[in-house]
Amino acid sequence: MALRMLVPVDDTLASYRTQQYLIKMKDALKPTVTLLTVIQLSKLAYRCIPDFQQEMIKNNALKLGRQTLEEHEKKYREAGIHADSILEEGGEAGKMICSLAQQEAFDMICISPNND
Repeated sequence: MALRMLVPVDDTLASYRTQQYLIKMKDALKPTVTLLTVIQLSKLAYRCIPDFQQEMIKNNALKLGRQTLEEHEKKYREAGIHADSILEEGGEAGKMICSLAQQEAFDMICISPNND
């Protein structure tokens, strides 16, 4: 039976370590992976940034988020692991990860420590 895993991803070395680990363990875990990127737009409100620039920053952040997800998704699929992705906008990433994991009843959340 396949494990349903939520894997938060970004552009860090930690995300790529997680990816390498899951690919290495694919035969033992038989994972179905949902990749999640959270774009924290709430931080813009505190910076006195004009609205038009906030919109530009938001659009660029969303574009980079989609690119990151596509890059990770491609690697998992090349390794023979079923992967889909979710791009969320909002506040604190940790709370959003936990909320989604609970709503969707994932079997596991896989996050690598970010200590290079």
